[in-house]
Amino acid sequence: MEIISLDSLKNLADNGNSEAAYELGLRYYKGIGAPIDYEKAKNYLEFADKDGVDGASYYLGVIYYNGKGTQTNHLKAKEYFEKAEASNNVFSSYYLGKLYYWGDGVEKNIDKANEYKAKVLAKPFFLNQDTDIKNFYSFTDFEGASRTYATNLQKKVQNEFANLFGNQNKNL
Repeated sequence: MEIISLDSLKNLADNGNSEAAYELGLRYYKGIGAPIDYEKAKNYLEFADKDGVDGASYYLGVIYYNGKGTQTNHLKAKEYFEKAEASNNVFSSYYLGKLYYWGDGVEKNIDKANEYKAKVLAKPFFLNQDTDIKNFYSFTDFEGASRTYATNLQKKVQNEFANLFGNQNKNL
């Protein structure tokens, strides 16, 4: 697999390539081959999202949920997560559940939070994960799940989920 330079990606994105814009957005978001720059990440991901690139909506939701490179905006995060969730993005379902559980940007609705929790648990991705990860997603409440993650699972899944469960705005 060929790794494309940052300059080449910028050139492609500047010439309208939304896949290159998505890749640039991820590199700036994660600090891979580029310094972490959430504002640049957001701009490139917005370009990619407008062209319907899979995954861009999810990362934009995370950016707005956590206020990375912009002000925290749970309502805008919800819109992006809903768009990503429509493409079966399981992590977006998780965040939507959290928004409804806490009432962040939406009216608090435990039933709706539990609907999203059920969607997360129904995804085949979780059927083949180890027991600790399945236990994390079989939480009875988001608060308990966050504590469980923080104490028991952080090292085990940090490489896979570091961006998803990084610094949260709430101390859970």
